[in-house]
Amino acid sequence: MRLWVAIALLPTYCFSQSKAVESLQAFGVEYGVEISIQREDFDTEAAGYRVIGKAINEEGLESYAKLWLSEFRRYPIDVFKKAKVKKVILCTGLQVNEQIRAAVPAFDLDAMYYDTDLGAKNPSYQRSVVHHEFFHMLDYRSGQMRKDPDWAKLNPSGFKYGDGGSKMRTSGVGNLTKEIPGFITRYGTSAIEEDKAELFAHLMIDPEFMAERVAADPFLLAKSELLRKRLEALGLSELLESKATILNR
Repeated sequence: MRLWVAIALLPTYCFSQSKAVESLQAFGVEYGVEISIQREDFDTEAAGYRVIGKAINEEGLESYAKLWLSEFRRYPIDVFKKAKVKKVILCTGLQVNEQIRAAVPAFDLDAMYYDTDLGAKNPSYQRSVVHHEFFHMLDYRSGQMRKDPDWAKLNPSGFKYGDGGSKMRTSGVGNLTKEIPGFITRYGTSAIEEDKAELFAHLMIDPEFMAERVAADPFLLAKSELLRKRLEALGLSELLESKATILNR
């Protein structure tokens, strides 16, 4: 009887996983991007860095696929073309130069890597990662990711960014805060590119909090207005229509 139950349950599990794969592949065809579900460990040499990862965890793929697809379906269909992303790799154990990462925008490889397991108990974190890291790709393609004087001048007088996101890895740095003028997380103070990506990601997933913060903070208001103009210049008006009220001012 136990053997019969085990065999009977197996097709249901496999079907569940195949539906996730089918949905991801269908999305890839629709959006014009290759979706690679990593079945083996890998170590990829890029321009001055290494991307390391492990095979996908089948049990976690379905829930992550639903989350990832629900977030990316909010973007217009040509967004990967705009970001010059040709491939999305889903894996586990993702690292850059042996530093654990939830996602990696590999600019020189025209690829986005996402770890399907990291943060699995915190869907809000996973959602923010989806948008934060993809924004890095859009920002990089715009040619102003790290050198952005127009953005920098919107900060409070005397403010200086830190040494980069890779140097700010302590617990809690990504928590939303109302205590830092011009910023919504401590992580955003680490580098100009992280500041922009944090603002974008939370406008996408925390519109109520952001509307309150922007209304009370003139620095954030100015930054959100510049972000809105840049997104419009990229032809992402569809994206703005369904986001926080502040983006439609």
